[in-house]
Amino acid sequence: MKKDTLTAMMNTFGSTQDEKTRKQLENIMKTVNAEASQKATASMDNALQSFSQAKAAHTESMLKLNDIGAAITRSEKERQSALDESAEAEQNWRTRFRQLRGVMTPELKAEHSQRVAGRELAEEFTALIGELETDKTGAMLDACRSGKEYVIAHQDAFSVCANNAWSAVMENISPALVRAFSLRLRELEMKGDENASSTLIQELGVHLLTQSRFYSFNMEQEPVLSQLGLHRPALTGVDMELYNSPARRMKLSKELAEKKQAQGNNK
Repeated sequence: MKKDTLTAMMNTFGSTQDEKTRKQLENIMKTVNAEASQKATASMDNALQSFSQAKAAHTESMLKLNDIGAAITRSEKERQSALDESAEAEQNWRTRFRQLRGVMTPELKAEHSQRVAGRELAEEFTALIGELETDKTGAMLDACRSGKEYVIAHQDAFSVCANNAWSAVMENISPALVRAFSLRLRELEMKGDENASSTLIQELGVHLLTQSRFYSFNMEQEPVLSQLGLHRPALTGVDMELYNSPARRMKLSKELAEKKQAQGNNK
């Protein structure tokens, strides 16, 4: 028998006893409930700590990913600017070169060096962007991993929170509710209902479900839920197709490792 069910039974039983017996039962259950409360608190604290660590790790992964993305965007703009300037310098230089009938003045020589440097700069940016794309792939894989751990930690912490709340309520079911349930059960049985308990459980479930639809959490009074939230963490910026495909992640990780090894051997 589950501990919370036993506690509820003892509470209900105690409510029907004389004062002396009721006090004895209350003292016993206070000790039992205090131990259970300490375990529940410790379990919740550990789950929240794991959640906070996973959240921080994922935040760090996303910062790295976003930094690389920003570097790629900046490098692409610089590369395009270098290409545009090189193309314009190329056209101007050729025009002046023809006008001077091939006479290489110091100015033409300087412009020639500049346009070559512009092309080389664009090539450097092209190479850099390639390296950054490789880094971005690795960072995205890290973000998928940290995101998965973040979501799992959230699920674990939310489960502990929900189960603790459920156990606390199950331990303190109102004896008045138990009395009314017992009376209704006997009524249904006397009427010949062969599934009296199922009928009553369903009726109670419908009442609870209906009320739960209208329940609103006050986060100012929810120290745990205010940290966790009521929904799965949003993984904004994560490639969700990659996130949801372990096979793709494994394949991409292998390709990335092989690429980095090849680059290392070529250095």
